[in-house]
Amino acid sequence: MIVVIIVAIIAYLIGSVNFSVIISKRVAGFDVREKGSGNAGTTNMLRSVGKGAAGITLLCDVLKGVVAVMIALLISQIAKDTSGALLVQTAGFAVIVRTYIPSILWL
Repeated sequence: MIVVIIVAIIAYLIGSVNFSVIISKRVAGFDVREKGSGNAGTTNMLRSVGKGAAGITLLCDVLKGVVAVMIALLISQIAKDTSGALLVQTAGFAVIVRTYIPSILWL
């Protein structure tokens, strides 16, 4: 059970990385949340910074889920007594919850 909790925490922390803010500050020199709709998402990146930055943001957001699942698979290989499917599902759920729930709460 502790392995599942550890995977959930790792995935949640991976989901916490806000690539749109990082990319907008690097590329355009401002925080994307201060422009457009005020949301730190790919659509606001497209409007405020441009297609290239929005594409990179989208790719990085997708990779958050991929990395979280890959880490869960790696941990499932190390911890033989824990179901790999449970760890993958936990990681996927945790990274999505952290990435998208704060955006939904702003509606």
